[in-house]
Amino acid sequence: MKTHSKKLALALLALALAASARAQVNSGSTGADGAFNPTTNTVINMADHPDGIYHFTSVNIPSGVAVTFIPNANNTPVVWLVQGNCTIDGTVDASGESAADPSTGKFTGGRGGPGGFRGGNGGVAGNGGQGPGGGLAQDYRGRDAGYGARPIVRNSSSEIETDGGPIYGNQYVLPLNGGSGGGGSTNINNTNGGGAGGGGGGAILIAVTQTLDLKGSIVSNGGAGGLNYVIFIGGGGGSGGAIRLISSKLTGTGSVQTLGGSGASGTGGVGRVRFDVWDNNFGGSIYGVSSQGFQPVIIPTAGQGTQLAIASVAGAPVAASPNGQLATPDSMIAAQASNPVAIVVRCTNLPLNTPVTVTVKPANGAAISAVGYNNTGTLASSTATVSLNMPRGGGLIYATAATAP
Repeated sequence: MKTHSKKLALALLALALAASARAQVNSGSTGADGAFNPTTNTVINMADHPDGIYHFTSVNIPSGVAVTFIPNANNTPVVWLVQGNCTIDGTVDASGESAADPSTGKFTGGRGGPGGFRGGNGGVAGNGGQGPGGGLAQDYRGRDAGYGARPIVRNSSSEIETDGGPIYGNQYVLPLNGGSGGGGSTNINNTNGGGAGGGGGGAILIAVTQTLDLKGSIVSNGGAGGLNYVIFIGGGGGSGGAIRLISSKLTGTGSVQTLGGSGASGTGGVGRVRFDVWDNNFGGSIYGVSSQGFQPVIIPTAGQGTQLAIASVAGAPVAASPNGQLATPDSMIAAQASNPVAIVVRCTNLPLNTPVTVTVKPANGAAISAVGYNNTGTLASSTATVSLNMPRGGGLIYATAATAP
């Protein structure tokens, strides 16, 4: 349930122009988490930070040390706020999980990195990858996921996988969303099919009041699909995630990676990279759809941005924080319910009579979309009712809207 607001982007740009005269970032860190100075490979379990926000005084990750993450229950992105300097000579890795080789008999989609989306399951009844750019489930070859770019067909540097997952998000990487999951394969024939999709790369934001020195790497790649590597049959690759770096000064010759994972048909789309830096002296490599400027809004104030949420489906209310898991559906439709089904979308800070698109991605088959308008309520709080011919079986529902400048 994502929304892309052009008005929001323009307003934020205006704020950036006004604030750049100070040429100084205030990360907003309270320092409550102290200094982060790991000396060996470290796995951060985010369970004790349900909002995903860490308040460090300083960060120093030496060469040879890798920092990885276990997502929290809310699957939030990783947000590091640093009072002083941040030095990364090692690796910070928020990548999505690769799916298992189908020959092992495992057909569960790879878990997304923090803030990313899970890959679709494989096996006899495989399903599509989660997320707005999730790949579809297909016989023998699940499709790859998209994000900053569409997936690329294997052995081709220019051919786009037209039936892979779509592009989403914006150049500001606001909101901070991770990559999507690859689709699962819907058939199984010994070890030649049934592979699951790879998880989407996570989303990570590092905001540093002083200098961010990056000689190592920050990685948020998509996971590989579960493949038979002899004949490339199996699940789709997850798309790369999102990396946003904010600092008064950026130095170093390291790398920033949001690559897509390998899939049965090709490779998942790359993710998004954003540098919001006043003094940019970075001389390293960037892998992803990137942009840069000086946009110092680190975490948008809650309730001020444009937001969409599915409120009900066929009259059945949906929880305020849906889990998006097909195994434990957020909404059930009675078998006798007839099409079209009414889907109510709750809108916040969206101009009235804006087109709102609802898309249903069934476990199998092509996505279905319909458009309605938020013509009930006010700018601050309104609803749109969208009538859609709901396919039978499980699926994922998304609402999107775009406002004019």
